[in-house]
Amino acid sequence: MHIKINSGKNLVLISALSLLTSGVLAMPFAWAGTPSSAAVVQAASVTSVFSVPSMSCGDKACETAIYIALHRIPGVQHIHIDDMKRTVTVTYDAKKVSPSVLLKTFRNIGYPASLAHA
Repeated sequence: MHIKINSGKNLVLISALSLLTSGVLAMPFAWAGTPSSAAVVQAASVTSVFSVPSMSCGDKACETAIYIALHRIPGVQHIHIDDMKRTVTVTYDAKKVSPSVLLKTFRNIGYPASLAHA
């Protein structure tokens, strides 16, 4: 097979194709060094467990009140309420909220809590 390149258009096309190919092949290496946004978000997250001894509602009213109050705080990412253990686990952005803010929220809604462990 004999290829004859006599046109400037062919030369431009071949050059563009080789640049694209080399760029696509190099992309995985460039991406490998960049942390994903999920990893960045996760690094700033803190999980604390609060003991809430007064949380003893059979009709889930306590859980609902606590969930709504905590969910309204900027930076709170996840809330898990265990009514049997009377604990509330909160995952939050430590740059936006602190355990003292969360404890104050528990107290303000009538369910005083203590920090079981962070």
